[in-house]
Amino acid sequence: MTLWIDKNEIEDRALKVRHEHNIQAYGVKDIFSLVEQRNIHLIRYPFDKDVLLGFSTVFEGKKVIVSNSSEILSREIFTIAHELGHIIYDFEDNNQEVKIDIDISDINEDISEARAFYFANCFLLPEEELLKFIKYELKKKHNELNALDIVRIQIEFQVSYAAAVKRLHDISFIDYNQKRELFNERNSITSASLFKILDADERLLKPSNIIKVPSKYLEYVISNYENGYIPYSSLKKSLALLGIDSEIFKKEDLNNDEELDIDDIFEEFA
Repeated sequence: MTLWIDKNEIEDRALKVRHEHNIQAYGVKDIFSLVEQRNIHLIRYPFDKDVLLGFSTVFEGKKVIVSNSSEILSREIFTIAHELGHIIYDFEDNNQEVKIDIDISDINEDISEARAFYFANCFLLPEEELLKFIKYELKKKHNELNALDIVRIQIEFQVSYAAAVKRLHDISFIDYNQKRELFNERNSITSASLFKILDADERLLKPSNIIKVPSKYLEYVISNYENGYIPYSSLKKSLALLGIDSEIFKKEDLNNDEELDIDDIFEEFA
Protein backbone atom coordinates (compact mmCIF):
# COMPACT_ATOMS: atom_id res chain seq x y z
CA MET A 1 0.00 0.00 0.00
CA THR A 2 1.40 3.40 -0.98
CA LEU A 3 0.55 6.22 1.39
CA TRP A 4 0.24 9.81 0.23
CA ILE A 5 2.26 12.26 2.27
CA ASP A 6 3.25 15.77 1.24
CA LYS A 7 6.98 15.20 0.88
CA ASN A 8 7.70 18.77 -0.19
CA GLU A 9 6.01 20.17 2.92
CA ILE A 10 7.78 17.67 5.19
CA GLU A 11 11.16 18.45 3.66
CA ASP A 12 10.51 22.17 4.02
CA ARG A 13 9.57 21.72 7.68
CA ALA A 14 12.68 19.65 8.39
CA LEU A 15 14.92 22.27 6.78
CA LYS A 16 13.24 25.02 8.79
CA VAL A 17 13.98 23.16 12.03
CA ARG A 18 17.64 22.87 10.97
CA HIS A 19 17.66 26.60 10.18
CA GLU A 20 16.09 27.45 13.55
CA HIS A 21 19.06 25.77 15.22
CA ASN A 22 21.60 27.36 12.88
CA ILE A 23 23.09 24.04 11.81
CA GLN A 24 26.20 24.92 9.82
CA ALA A 25 27.61 21.41 9.38
CA TYR A 26 26.36 18.90 6.83
CA GLY A 27 24.86 16.69 9.52
CA VAL A 28 23.19 17.18 12.91
CA LYS A 29 26.04 16.70 15.37
CA ASP A 30 24.11 16.63 18.65
CA ILE A 31 20.44 15.79 18.30
CA PHE A 32 20.16 15.26 22.06
CA SER A 33 20.93 18.90 22.88
CA LEU A 34 18.86 20.11 19.94
CA VAL A 35 15.77 18.31 21.24
CA GLU A 36 16.23 19.78 24.71
CA GLN A 37 16.66 23.26 23.20
CA ARG A 38 13.17 22.84 21.77
CA ASN A 39 11.83 22.50 25.32
CA ILE A 40 11.20 18.79 24.88
CA HIS A 41 11.86 16.48 27.82
CA LEU A 42 14.27 13.83 26.49
CA ILE A 43 14.62 10.59 28.44
CA ARG A 44 17.20 8.01 27.36
CA TYR A 45 16.95 4.64 29.04
CA PRO A 46 18.35 1.12 28.31
CA PHE A 47 15.15 -0.90 27.93
CA ASP A 48 17.14 -3.81 26.37
CA LYS A 49 17.59 -4.47 22.68
CA ASP A 50 14.58 -5.13 20.43
CA VAL A 51 12.05 -4.20 23.15
CA LEU A 52 11.11 -0.87 21.58
CA LEU A 53 12.88 1.95 19.81
CA GLY A 54 11.17 4.83 21.58
CA PHE A 55 7.99 6.81 22.01
CA SER A 56 6.72 10.35 22.17
CA THR A 57 3.81 12.08 23.82
CA VAL A 58 2.56 15.29 25.37
CA PHE A 59 1.65 14.94 29.04
CA GLU A 60 0.03 17.83 30.89
CA GLY A 61 1.37 20.24 28.27
CA LYS A 62 4.94 18.88 28.39
CA LYS A 63 6.42 17.36 25.23
CA VAL A 64 8.28 14.13 25.93
CA ILE A 65 10.54 11.90 23.83
CA VAL A 66 11.84 8.60 25.20
CA SER A 67 14.54 6.60 23.39
CA ASN A 68 15.99 3.15 24.01
CA SER A 69 19.72 3.54 24.62
CA SER A 70 20.16 -0.25 24.39
CA GLU A 71 19.92 0.13 20.60
CA ILE A 72 23.05 1.11 18.66
CA LEU A 73 23.66 4.84 18.74
CA SER A 74 22.92 5.49 15.06
CA ARG A 75 19.54 3.80 15.45
CA GLU A 76 18.78 5.72 18.63
CA ILE A 77 19.60 9.00 16.86
CA PHE A 78 17.27 8.15 13.98
CA THR A 79 14.56 7.17 16.48
CA ILE A 80 14.81 10.54 18.22
CA ALA A 81 14.56 12.34 14.86
CA HIS A 82 11.53 10.17 14.06
CA GLU A 83 9.91 11.01 17.40
CA LEU A 84 10.66 14.69 16.80
CA GLY A 85 8.60 14.33 13.64
CA HIS A 86 5.73 12.97 15.72
CA ILE A 87 6.04 15.89 18.18
CA ILE A 88 5.92 18.41 15.33
CA TYR A 89 3.07 16.86 13.37
CA ASP A 90 0.99 14.77 15.76
CA PHE A 91 0.94 16.79 18.98
CA GLU A 92 0.26 20.30 17.78
CA ASP A 93 -2.96 20.39 19.80
CA ASN A 94 -1.21 18.98 22.92
CA ASN A 95 -3.31 15.82 22.85
CA GLN A 96 -2.51 12.98 25.25
CA GLU A 97 -1.88 10.25 22.67
CA VAL A 98 1.32 8.20 22.89
CA LYS A 99 3.25 7.31 19.72
CA ILE A 100 5.10 4.07 20.50
CA ASP A 101 7.61 2.79 17.95
CA ILE A 102 8.64 -0.86 18.17
CA ASP A 103 10.08 -0.86 14.66
CA ILE A 104 10.66 2.03 12.27
CA SER A 105 10.21 1.25 8.61
CA ASP A 106 9.61 3.23 5.46
CA ILE A 107 6.92 0.67 4.55
CA ASN A 108 4.01 1.45 6.82
CA GLU A 109 0.26 1.67 6.49
CA ASP A 110 0.11 4.47 9.06
CA ILE A 111 0.35 7.96 7.56
CA SER A 112 1.62 9.36 10.86
CA GLU A 113 4.52 6.87 10.88
CA ALA A 114 5.33 7.39 7.20
CA ARG A 115 5.41 11.15 7.76
CA ALA A 116 7.67 10.88 10.83
CA PHE A 117 9.97 8.48 8.97
CA TYR A 118 10.31 10.87 6.02
CA PHE A 119 10.84 13.83 8.37
CA ALA A 120 13.72 12.00 10.08
CA ASN A 121 15.38 11.32 6.71
CA CYS A 122 15.03 14.93 5.56
CA PHE A 123 16.21 16.25 8.91
CA LEU A 124 19.27 14.03 9.32
CA LEU A 125 20.10 13.56 5.64
CA PRO A 126 18.87 16.64 3.75
CA GLU A 127 19.27 16.08 0.03
CA GLU A 128 21.21 19.26 -0.71
CA GLU A 129 23.70 18.76 2.11
CA LEU A 130 24.14 15.08 1.27
CA LEU A 131 24.90 15.85 -2.38
CA LYS A 132 27.27 18.68 -1.42
CA PHE A 133 29.17 16.36 0.92
CA ILE A 134 29.58 13.76 -1.81
CA LYS A 135 30.66 16.35 -4.37
CA TYR A 136 32.98 18.51 -2.28
CA GLU A 137 34.22 16.20 0.49
CA LEU A 138 34.18 12.76 -1.10
CA LYS A 139 34.74 14.17 -4.59
CA LYS A 140 32.80 11.26 -6.07
CA LYS A 141 30.12 10.70 -8.67
CA HIS A 142 27.15 8.41 -8.13
CA ASN A 143 28.77 5.40 -9.81
CA GLU A 144 32.02 5.79 -7.84
CA LEU A 145 30.70 5.35 -4.31
CA ASN A 146 31.98 2.41 -2.29
CA ALA A 147 31.37 1.07 1.21
CA LEU A 148 34.06 3.27 2.77
CA ASP A 149 32.38 6.34 1.28
CA ILE A 150 29.11 5.30 2.91
CA VAL A 151 30.90 5.00 6.25
CA ARG A 152 32.23 8.54 5.79
CA ILE A 153 28.64 9.67 5.16
CA GLN A 154 27.58 7.78 8.30
CA ILE A 155 30.10 9.59 10.43
CA GLU A 156 29.28 13.04 9.06
CA PHE A 157 25.50 12.66 9.25
CA GLN A 158 25.38 10.41 12.35
CA VAL A 159 23.25 7.72 10.75
CA SER A 160 23.42 3.98 10.05
CA TYR A 161 24.90 2.46 6.90
CA ALA A 162 21.43 1.30 5.84
CA ALA A 163 19.88 4.73 6.37
CA ALA A 164 22.58 6.39 4.25
CA VAL A 165 22.28 3.92 1.37
CA LYS A 166 18.47 3.97 1.37
CA ARG A 167 18.43 7.75 1.38
CA LEU A 168 20.80 7.89 -1.60
CA HIS A 169 18.48 5.53 -3.43
CA ASP A 170 15.36 7.45 -2.42
CA ILE A 171 16.72 10.69 -3.86
CA SER A 172 17.70 8.78 -7.03
CA PHE A 173 21.43 9.41 -6.63
CA ILE A 174 22.07 5.66 -6.93
CA ASP A 175 19.98 3.02 -8.68
CA TYR A 176 18.75 -0.31 -7.33
CA ASN A 177 21.80 -2.24 -8.54
CA GLN A 178 24.19 0.20 -6.87
CA LYS A 179 22.15 0.02 -3.70
CA ARG A 180 22.38 -3.78 -3.71
CA GLU A 181 26.13 -3.69 -4.41
CA LEU A 182 26.77 -1.30 -1.52
CA PHE A 183 24.88 -3.56 0.87
CA ASN A 184 26.69 -6.64 -0.44
CA GLU A 185 30.04 -4.91 0.04
CA ARG A 186 29.17 -3.99 3.61
CA ASN A 187 27.90 -7.48 4.38
CA SER A 188 31.08 -9.11 3.11
CA ILE A 189 33.37 -6.81 5.10
CA THR A 190 31.16 -5.85 8.13
CA SER A 191 30.62 -2.35 9.45
CA ALA A 192 33.10 -2.79 12.28
CA SER A 193 35.88 -3.66 9.83
CA LEU A 194 35.02 -0.68 7.63
CA PHE A 195 35.27 1.67 10.61
CA LYS A 196 38.61 0.13 11.58
CA ILE A 197 39.98 0.64 8.07
CA LEU A 198 39.21 4.36 8.42
CA ASP A 199 40.40 4.39 12.04
CA ALA A 200 37.04 5.94 12.84
CA ASP A 201 35.23 6.22 16.16
CA GLU A 202 32.90 3.22 16.39
CA ARG A 203 30.36 4.79 18.77
CA LEU A 204 27.67 4.80 16.08
CA LEU A 205 27.86 1.00 15.94
CA LYS A 206 27.38 0.43 19.66
CA PRO A 207 24.64 1.10 22.20
CA SER A 208 25.40 3.79 24.75
CA ASN A 209 23.19 2.14 27.42
CA ILE A 210 23.00 5.57 28.99
CA ILE A 211 20.41 6.71 31.51
CA LYS A 212 19.63 10.37 30.94
CA VAL A 213 16.69 12.32 32.28
CA PRO A 214 15.94 16.06 32.17
CA SER A 215 17.90 18.16 34.67
CA LYS A 216 14.57 19.30 36.11
CA TYR A 217 14.05 15.76 37.39
CA LEU A 218 17.20 16.01 39.52
CA GLU A 219 16.23 19.46 40.78
CA TYR A 220 12.74 18.24 41.58
CA VAL A 221 13.88 15.22 43.60
CA ILE A 222 16.56 17.06 45.59
CA SER A 223 14.23 19.96 46.34
CA ASN A 224 11.51 17.63 47.57
CA TYR A 225 13.96 15.85 49.86
CA GLU A 226 15.43 19.08 51.23
CA ASN A 227 11.93 20.40 51.92
CA GLY A 228 10.99 17.21 53.74
CA TYR A 229 8.42 16.00 51.20
CA ILE A 230 10.16 12.68 50.53
CA PRO A 231 12.44 10.53 52.77
CA TYR A 232 16.10 9.83 52.12
CA SER A 233 15.31 6.29 50.94
CA SER A 234 13.29 7.71 48.04
CA LEU A 235 16.02 10.23 47.21
CA LYS A 236 18.57 7.39 47.16
CA LYS A 237 16.47 5.29 44.77
CA SER A 238 15.80 8.24 42.48
CA LEU A 239 19.44 9.33 42.23
CA ALA A 240 20.58 5.73 41.76
CA LEU A 241 18.79 5.82 38.40
CA LEU A 242 21.28 8.49 37.36
CA GLY A 243 24.31 6.88 38.97
CA ILE A 244 24.58 9.70 41.52
CA ASP A 245 25.72 9.09 45.10
CA SER A 246 22.92 10.37 47.32
CA GLU A 247 25.22 10.62 50.37
CA ILE A 248 26.31 14.10 49.35
CA PHE A 249 22.73 15.34 49.88
CA LYS A 250 21.99 13.36 53.05
CA LYS A 251 20.80 15.18 56.13
CA GLU A 252 19.38 13.96 59.41
CA ASP A 253 15.78 12.85 58.85
CA LEU A 254 13.68 13.61 61.88
CA ASN A 255 10.43 12.42 60.42
CA ASN A 256 8.77 11.41 57.16
CA ASP A 257 10.24 7.89 57.26
CA GLU A 258 7.64 6.42 54.94
CA GLU A 259 9.24 5.40 51.64
CA LEU A 260 7.55 6.56 48.47
CA ASP A 261 7.39 4.41 45.37
CA ILE A 262 9.81 5.68 42.73
CA ASP A 263 7.07 5.39 40.10
CA ASP A 264 5.08 7.94 42.07
CA ILE A 265 8.00 10.34 41.90
CA PHE A 266 8.20 9.99 38.13
CA GLU A 267 4.44 10.47 37.90
CA GLU A 268 4.61 13.66 39.91
CA PHE A 269 7.51 14.92 37.84
CA ALA A 270 5.71 14.19 34.59
